[in-house]
Amino acid sequence: MLTGPDDSDVLNRVVVALAAAAALHCLIAPLLSDRLSALTGETAHLVLALAAIGLSGIAVVRGWLRHLDGRVFGWAVGAWTSLILARVGGAEELGEVGEILLTCVACALLIIAHQLNRSLAYWSRRE
Repeated sequence: MLTGPDDSDVLNRVVVALAAAAALHCLIAPLLSDRLSALTGETAHLVLALAAIGLSGIAVVRGWLRHLDGRVFGWAVGAWTSLILARVGGAEELGEVGEILLTCVACALLIIAHQLNRSLAYWSRRE
């Protein structure tokens, strides 16, 4: 899924980096919760999730307007749903570890969606 050296779609790369940062943050937040409560509280998690979903939505629509391939929406909707369940509600019965795992799965789906979006947009410009 490499897109080539002339890939100028920065937004997809930003979302991939944000998803990776969110997953990393989610994994290390329990270790830092006593020391940095402002960065590990529910507000920080919600801000990261909403930023990822908002930027992702914009990038997916922009990419789809170029390549018209609906597969990206499938991956992205799965990621958004998982992220919303993990952060906003619906995953309480999973416990803290379950929420962390669900968030990491959502971030992985988001990365897949945006790498696919980048690749499809790149190849649609080449045709």
